[in-house]
Amino acid sequence: MWGRGIELNGYVTASLLTAFSRSEGMVLEGLQIHGLVFKNGLLYDVFVGTSLLHFYGMYGLLSSARTVFEEMPHRNVVSWTSLMVDYSDVGDFYEVVKLYQRMRCEGISCNQNTFTTVISSCGALDDEFLGHQVLGHVIKSGIESNVSVANSIISMFVFADNWLCNESLRFFHLMRLEHGEINATTLSAVLVVCGSVDYLKWGRGIHSLVVKLGLDSNVCISNTLLTMYFQSGRYKDAEKLFQRMAEKDMISWNSMMTGYVLEGKCLDALKVLNELRHMGKMMNFVTFASVLAACSNAEFLVEGRIMHSLVTISGFHQNLVVGNALVTMYGRCGMMQEARKVFQMMPEKELVTWNALIGGYSENQECDEALETFKLLRQNGESPNYITLINVLGSFSDPGNLLKCGMPLHAHIILTGFETDEYVKNSLITMYADCGDLNSSNHMFYGLLNKTHVTWNAMVAANAQHGQWEEALKLLLDMQRTELNFDQFSLSAGLAASANLGILEDGQHLHSLAIKLGFDGYHYVKNATMDMYGKCGEMNDLLKMLPEPRKRSRLSWNILLSSFARHGYFQRAREIFHEMLEQGRAKPFRPSTSFDDSFVQFE
Repeated sequence: MWGRGIELNGYVTASLLTAFSRSEGMVLEGLQIHGLVFKNGLLYDVFVGTSLLHFYGMYGLLSSARTVFEEMPHRNVVSWTSLMVDYSDVGDFYEVVKLYQRMRCEGISCNQNTFTTVISSCGALDDEFLGHQVLGHVIKSGIESNVSVANSIISMFVFADNWLCNESLRFFHLMRLEHGEINATTLSAVLVVCGSVDYLKWGRGIHSLVVKLGLDSNVCISNTLLTMYFQSGRYKDAEKLFQRMAEKDMISWNSMMTGYVLEGKCLDALKVLNELRHMGKMMNFVTFASVLAACSNAEFLVEGRIMHSLVTISGFHQNLVVGNALVTMYGRCGMMQEARKVFQMMPEKELVTWNALIGGYSENQECDEALETFKLLRQNGESPNYITLINVLGSFSDPGNLLKCGMPLHAHIILTGFETDEYVKNSLITMYADCGDLNSSNHMFYGLLNKTHVTWNAMVAANAQHGQWEEALKLLLDMQRTELNFDQFSLSAGLAASANLGILEDGQHLHSLAIKLGFDGYHYVKNATMDMYGKCGEMNDLLKMLPEPRKRSRLSWNILLSSFARHGYFQRAREIFHEMLEQGRAKPFRPSTSFDDSFVQFE
């Protein structure tokens, strides 16, 4: 080109650099152009400088991009934004924020791309204060209704560590009032907020809006709705939505399996897998991880072993996520030797892997092995997190463990600063109670200045474990006075206390509260409610809550059996026992002495 006498001006240079940015393997050509830019003094052309920035950014040459930026005599908003995007792409969000602040000081006005980039960086840094500052700048600039800016603002609020749900919903409402453009990204982002029971009404309203806008065929939105309904305990709504979906991708199938696992409906998760396989769909690592979670129960150990074989055949046995799921599955099935084998064969391990193994030992009350693995973790240079400590604390359940292991670990927790973590504090309360020292649990609890619903739940559970049902109910009443919302664990504990004290009125009140708060569909709450009605002798109410026989869990069957036996309905209890045999739910557990006594009478 130069041999033919064509002049290399700013327009030609910028066009060439743009072309090189869009092509692979054109770095050398771009460097040659940069040399000519320098030689011909073209860096004074802001469009040429910005094109060079973009070129280096596309090839990940960030230091070269920064050098060009600093050497540019003139910069416009596109130049600043281009460098911000480059830093954002490599995860250096602090530098994005610093550039934004410098840009503001130099009096450069931001455009929608600038705001989108810096707001996303605030979200990634979880910098709520700066996020609100930027939001103020956005509103002052008058472009808050721009769809890409609005989406980034909503996402920032949604994914903040303290979950600024109200702010994201308020901003979404503002967009609607000002007739701002709403697209699939907007709706998907705001639906993430609506997974909690508190925001389910919003979620249903947004679902209606999705249908009204004709976006119900969008698979990304449908997948977000599936997750929302499962997280809020509305699995029936999720099932209906899944059946109506015209298009399903692997995320849809995986969401259904994960949702069923969260609901404790492992058999339904395995049925979804069978349907997926019959359709000839290829399973990915998320599918295997979801199914292994469904098999994390001794009842489904055979299926878990089959899945392990499929994992190996499919070549996913070296995948870190699948390996973690296998360790967890064997641990929850009580197969700690198998869990250890999988752990040892994994080519790489992360903290989640160590936590899965320690969690398995904890669940199986293998205190020495849990502690030994904890020591090994630290020797390998891994830093434990709060989950690690919770798992180790959970392995102590014997009074003999307290002096030998529990108190020394408590001292370690204080020294490492983890005692301020609310989940670790709750685990300490539970650990002392498990080891028979309820006084220490009470002392820790009443010494806390700020108590969350998780802390209250831990103390309620500790008293319930020691048969202090009246104290457990009293704590729940005290918790209600603090205006903290009950969750499924609070309600389950309260229902168990009402059941064991035989206080039907309190149990009915808690059942009504569960319905009002939307927790009545959660399997923990449902089972606790059935047990409460059974122990209080309200057999009709118990029967109303039971699903049809083939859909009942083993626990549901045993609640039914023990309830009739407890109240002297021996013939009916015998019929239920034979129904259990027919449904493959025997050999039943022995949930109470009343069943043992009655069984002798009717055999």
